[in-house]
Amino acid sequence: MPIIRIRALPRDGVDERAVAAAVARAVAAELGEDPRGTWVTWETVDAYAEGGVVPSKQPDDTHPPLAEIRSGPRPPDVVARMLRAVGDTLVRELGLERGNVFVVLDEVDPARLYDAGA
Repeated sequence: MPIIRIRALPRDGVDERAVAAAVARAVAAELGEDPRGTWVTWETVDAYAEGGVVPSKQPDDTHPPLAEIRSGPRPPDVVARMLRAVGDTLVRELGLERGNVFVVLDEVDPARLYDAGA
């Protein structure tokens, strides 16, 4: 079960709930899993400095949304597909310039994880 946390500046005309759902569907599709097993949270940030510039809204080409994926161990090709699915979906859904998203995946040791199915 991947858990994805997205933090970004506000963007006019964007429904963050719809974007979060689109990210969950994209990752689940890459994994061939039920979307209910992919969890996405969204946090709008008020202050985000990049190079000393602190805009009030999400620019197209700077201040990339920051996405963190937490997942159990996966093969490298699956990790790459998950990273791309999150990044490409955010670029498309937010109308950003290609590459203006930062996504990282942290592996969680299954012995250090509890969920209702464990």
